[in-house]
Amino acid sequence: MIRVGAVGFLNARPLTHGLAAQPVISLRLDVPSVCAELLHAGQIDVGLVPVIELLRGPVTYDVVPGLAIGCRGAVNSVAIFTRVPIDCVRRLALDVSSRSSVGLARVLCRQQFNIDPVLVDAVPDLAAMLDLADAALLIGDPALQAPWQALGAEKIDLGEAWFRLTGLPFVFAVWAAQPGVLSTSLVGVLLQACRAGLAAIPAIAAAAAGDDLSRAPVLARYLRDNIRYELDDPAVRGLAHYLALAAAEGIAPERPEVLRRLALLHAPAGLGR
Repeated sequence: MIRVGAVGFLNARPLTHGLAAQPVISLRLDVPSVCAELLHAGQIDVGLVPVIELLRGPVTYDVVPGLAIGCRGAVNSVAIFTRVPIDCVRRLALDVSSRSSVGLARVLCRQQFNIDPVLVDAVPDLAAMLDLADAALLIGDPALQAPWQALGAEKIDLGEAWFRLTGLPFVFAVWAAQPGVLSTSLVGVLLQACRAGLAAIPAIAAAAAGDDLSRAPVLARYLRDNIRYELDDPAVRGLAHYLALAAAEGIAPERPEVLRRLALLHAPAGLGR
């Protein structure tokens, strides 16, 4: 039995579609930061983890080729919400559920927004975060559902900001495996789950919308148009560039062997999107 840890957010569901029914897989769902902790502790064999954790692991993980959670431009679910102009932000509240998004925010503050705010951890509640700081980073479902207009805030999409800075896709999470775990059959199971999940996007969106059926088309567009599930060559370049910037900014240790491993990745057959 292969112990797999994944993320419970909506944007991960196309990747995990049907995995719980696989007889060779034991699946658990957590927030991204907990998933990373479990992988580092050896309590899961494969984890859908924030990409910055590739630099922080006790070993060099094997990355499943072809699959990721990323974007090329606006992502909609990773954003800084601010009541002041971004270049006036002096205090930034962080949703610490995803370490890659926190790292991205720190890189963009320095490289794109030319600010160096004081960073404070907070629970993902936008109103409370904006009482605590000038601006707030939210990720995942809380970012999609945040009532930012009612709070008089501006939404700055970090996927869009990254693309303006680099011209490359951004990768938030990948499947990372303990050494010796990854096999052709396991990669096939994960690829097939994603293919099935992409085909099931309307059903996934409808289930997430619940009783509010008007939200289903909005959520389906988010999964179809904002999120990229392919770890193709441009995405690998974007991932390597981000990890290099994160290491240069002191956000994570330098791990040249990780970048060398990424350079060898080649995406399998496309996902049919």
